[in-house]
Amino acid sequence: MKRKIMSLALAAVLCLSMAGSAFAAGRTEQEAAADYVREQGIMVGDQNGDLNLDSSLNRAELAVLLTRLHGGEDELAANTAYYERGCQFTDVPQWATPYVGYCVRNNLVAGYDRLHYGAADPVTPAAACTVMLRVRDIADAGGSYWSYSTAVSCAASLGWIDQPTASATTISRGEMAVLIYRVLTGSRPVDPQSTGTGDGYLTNGRPVTEENILELLRQIEKDWPSGTVWGTRKVPGTYKNEVPSTVANRITDAYWVSGVYACGGYANMVSSLIFGDTANPARQVTDLSHIRPGDVLFLIRNDTGKVWHVMVAIESPNEMNAVHYTDGNHGAVVYWPDRGSPYSRECLDCYGTEAEGKTYRLEAWTRYPGNVPYSGRSVNAWGVPTLAGAS
Repeated sequence: MKRKIMSLALAAVLCLSMAGSAFAAGRTEQEAAADYVREQGIMVGDQNGDLNLDSSLNRAELAVLLTRLHGGEDELAANTAYYERGCQFTDVPQWATPYVGYCVRNNLVAGYDRLHYGAADPVTPAAACTVMLRVRDIADAGGSYWSYSTAVSCAASLGWIDQPTASATTISRGEMAVLIYRVLTGSRPVDPQSTGTGDGYLTNGRPVTEENILELLRQIEKDWPSGTVWGTRKVPGTYKNEVPSTVANRITDAYWVSGVYACGGYANMVSSLIFGDTANPARQVTDLSHIRPGDVLFLIRNDTGKVWHVMVAIESPNEMNAVHYTDGNHGAVVYWPDRGSPYSRECLDCYGTEAEGKTYRLEAWTRYPGNVPYSGRSVNAWGVPTLAGAS
């Protein structure tokens, strides 16, 4: 057991120590992010080198940042006239015309209409999240992941933006620096005073997002592969849950299911290796179509009310209302689905109430914080090495 969880524990320690080392005592997240964008040449500041983090960011300035983020400065210098012609808007100052033209030609920005870009208008959180999703080449409405109206919630689900910033009417230069930092580094800068643990964080110190949980699940699959002996206490040589599981145990205790052996013990171990021992309290999922990776599923006999089996979802239900899962005591061993098989998903339509003529019903529990919305990006996700835009 200790050998198997070593890679996860070590990864968590390394992640937290590296995140903490990015900060000197008393520094804020915004200051650390500002250092990063300055070092990368994304923000260069005024004539005094001041990044003016508290100042607002307008749409002309945003085009400059996007050009640098896209690696387009050399191309822009070599073909300035071409990109100037790409800007047909009448309200863009001359100095910003090639930058806006570059962003238009690379589908990074759009105007309000054919002639108006709004160069002097402050950047909203929706606009900031939209352009960063485009920079990362994450599909928009056509790819069904997000639209302009859902860009902020999509970015929040990826751990890119915090609620206070998301709820504001405009975004400051400092807040944009933090957004860029999170998008480019794939991690959330943390102050040494806040170690990256507790509610809202996973055991590896990263924010609770579907992508980050899928990453942990793939590591757990490596540490506890299919066929590993995992049964009841009567099974010779069986493994059992030895991971501290305070929150997970509260769920299985409510169902009178063992949190140590068999399917309940395995589910508790997986849940705790992802969400931690005492952090991220659990709540029941009311809409089963919104099941997400890491959610714990209980199959319950309608006639007796007793639990028949416990599983852990490793993706969200697809168009057939079917979901991949992992479980223990699957014939006394650990089970992970065959990524290449179309028949290894559990169809949720098989379960329901006794009135619906079903023998079993399904109840699901989640440990995602309430402010992390369901994104739909984990549908059919198992077997895909990395979701589009995962960091």
